[in-house]
Amino acid sequence: MRLFDYIAGFSRYDQELDPRLLSLTMESQRVRVHQSHKALWLVLGAGLVYLFGLWDEVPPVLLSAWIGLILGFAVLRVLVCRRVESKLPDASVPVLYQNEAMLYVTSVASTIAVGSGFWWVGLHGPDRADFAVIMLSLIYAIGTTINSSIHIRGFSWMLIANLGQALVFLVFFAEPVALESAAAMLAILILLIEFGRRNADVFAESIRIRDENREQNAKLEKDKIIIEKALNLARKANEEKNRFMAAASHDLRQPLHAMTLFLGSLRHISTDERMIELVDKIDETSTLLHEQFNSLLDLSKFDAGVVAADLSDFRLDVLLKNIVDAARHEAQPKNLAIHLYATPVTVRSDMLLMERLLRNLVMNAVRYTDRGSVSIQTRRLRQGLSVSIIDTGVGIAPEDQEKIFQDYYQVSNKARTKGKGSGLGLAIVKRIGALLDLKISLKSEVGVGSHFTVLIPARSVQETEEPELAGKLDVLDDTRLRDRDILIVDDDASILDAMAVLLQTWGCHTIRASSPDQVDRLMSHGEPFDLVLLDDMLDDRLSGLDIANKLAAIMPRRRIIMATGNANSARITEIRNAGFKVLIKPVEYTVLLKNLLEALED
Repeated sequence: MRLFDYIAGFSRYDQELDPRLLSLTMESQRVRVHQSHKALWLVLGAGLVYLFGLWDEVPPVLLSAWIGLILGFAVLRVLVCRRVESKLPDASVPVLYQNEAMLYVTSVASTIAVGSGFWWVGLHGPDRADFAVIMLSLIYAIGTTINSSIHIRGFSWMLIANLGQALVFLVFFAEPVALESAAAMLAILILLIEFGRRNADVFAESIRIRDENREQNAKLEKDKIIIEKALNLARKANEEKNRFMAAASHDLRQPLHAMTLFLGSLRHISTDERMIELVDKIDETSTLLHEQFNSLLDLSKFDAGVVAADLSDFRLDVLLKNIVDAARHEAQPKNLAIHLYATPVTVRSDMLLMERLLRNLVMNAVRYTDRGSVSIQTRRLRQGLSVSIIDTGVGIAPEDQEKIFQDYYQVSNKARTKGKGSGLGLAIVKRIGALLDLKISLKSEVGVGSHFTVLIPARSVQETEEPELAGKLDVLDDTRLRDRDILIVDDDASILDAMAVLLQTWGCHTIRASSPDQVDRLMSHGEPFDLVLLDDMLDDRLSGLDIANKLAAIMPRRRIIMATGNANSARITEIRNAGFKVLIKPVEYTVLLKNLLEALED
């Protein structure tokens, strides 16, 4: 049995093999089994030819016995190969050992049967018969080399069992002795053994490389799965965060709105200089908080995919005038000039998103310009309408011009200085630009200034013949609100309190309602209202818009102002299309005062 242990390459008592030897053994057996199926028909064909060609030249009984012996072992070989093939997928080490033994025994038996033709035929036939047997032995030796040399341990014995008989016959039994033929046969034997050794080395190396590639691919696949799981978890967490921020927008805006109103009241009633100074600082912090809060909510809504463009026609020059008027308040302390050169033009786009984009660019220009001016210009081009925001500020280095559109990136505020924003303004600009199909470009030079250009496509631009609007700084006179009766409708008690206190500091008489039922009772009593401030999100039965439509039956629509923490553009457009003014919470008290005064105008 030691011979079989050597030929197999491992002992039948081994319980497990080295993974590489196990893989090599299984693949070697698979290849040998696969090739042996095809050899049966070749052997059968060759046997029939030999029977026909040598039938009259050698004793038929001996010829038939030889061919029968070859065919018998060929059939046995096929049966063994099928048995081995059926057990190979789940073969244990003992089964692999048994396979090697069966493959070896049947291979040696087949080669002996072929080589025995020298004794069955060669001794009893003419030289033609000797030549035929030599040719068959050589062909079978070559076939053995192709089929079995990948398992070199048994291959040499198979060749010797076949061609060794030819050597013995040619040297000792041929008449006359064929030493030349024997030398050639020996050379062929040595060459085939050497070729088989090299073939076995190449096969073993190819299996090693294949297994290493499989291991590497499996490791890569495992790493890929781990990375994908981590990315999915991170993506899911980010989506959950964005959905929460988008869904919680209204609830988070409510306390900020109330705080803004209380600050407005506190500023109005404060007389002590120290108190006024503290209110100014709180107001400054509150303004920064509002800005960062709104930016964060907007960014989360974009990333959550809940923002959709709500297209409508609006005057872009009017929109720019409102933005410039608001920017002048921030530019005044720096003596910064703001120029607006806007031709009358109507565009079709999302007005709220367009306003947010242009406002961010204008306010950034004001914020990062300490002297000189900021200019806003519109210009008709063949491909559309360009809106340019040009400043004489600090400028942006070339290496930073792409980065400034990234989230939280600020060129000159790496220390996160208060008042320089949150680094989200241009990130939101980029997202809005992509949503509205706007092309945004930048030219800038450090120490000279920056030039942002927003290109609105030509299909969205319409001409208007109305005159150009000149920008001016509004002067707000709260005395016009004295003794006015104002209805406040909101389901948040803190906002009702804050709004009432603020309006009372302006001399207003306030009537409060926290539900649709209370509004109905007030209407049934015939209560007169000069103005109404109405929250849109009240309860599940009636929205603020439903109540506003009821109130419009007893008072002008322009005197009903709606406020909402829902910044959905479709909802805001619906309210505006119904003829009502709408404000997005949190609302600055100066913005609220301006809209109240405008509502009182006849």
